[in-house]
Amino acid sequence: MGRAEDFLDRYRTLEEALCKKYNIEEKAFGSPIVRFINDKEGKEYKDKLNLCREIRNFLSHHSDFDGERIIEPSQSMIDFLQTVIDYIIQPPLAVHWATLYADILKTTPSQKVQTVMRKMQRLGFSHVPVIENGEFIGVFSVSTIFAYSLKNGMSSMNDDMLIGDFAELLPPEKHETEKFSFVGYDATLFSVKNMFNKKLQRSKRLAAVFITDNGSVGGRIIGMLTPWDVINE
Repeated sequence: MGRAEDFLDRYRTLEEALCKKYNIEEKAFGSPIVRFINDKEGKEYKDKLNLCREIRNFLSHHSDFDGERIIEPSQSMIDFLQTVIDYIIQPPLAVHWATLYADILKTTPSQKVQTVMRKMQRLGFSHVPVIENGEFIGVFSVSTIFAYSLKNGMSSMNDDMLIGDFAELLPPEKHETEKFSFVGYDATLFSVKNMFNKKLQRSKRLAAVFITDNGSVGGRIIGMLTPWDVINE
């Protein structure tokens, strides 16, 4: 197989993969490649895919001159198509960028607040899952302290306070200025990056995404992602 035939074959494979991804029939809805490059997910591939489209159209309508190929795609262009095919068929999962459960700084209601905050500062964690009897019950963060002091006054704070003293402020829905999302193990890196997109956020800032075994708040935590984990990916 020559490079032109290889190029056309991989182009068709990419079209088929995208039709499956979008659950569409190409003839009924136009080119799935055009749809992909117009999506945010395909933005980084847009320029090269547009060039591939031009070459594919040229090869399809003017394939040869006196029996010889007019143009021959480069190997790097064929390799690029395969890269996009691989991405569509098996997109990178967010879990591979997450801090896994064993490495997450966790706490329990019985731990002292000062002890937890010192660990947060030393290890660089801004949000700490609170676990009780093996189950996730909420998140402790600096905003938890702030919300508590606003409600009860600074005089209510003391060095012996326990995480459990903040119980009513720990559930995800009780955080007034930040929110938390829960996704399953199969969540893609792109989908999580999109969740952190500030343009999509409204009154509350998405502080962390938890990957759980069932994709819900009640699931077993597999890992945690913050904007810093995905911002440059």
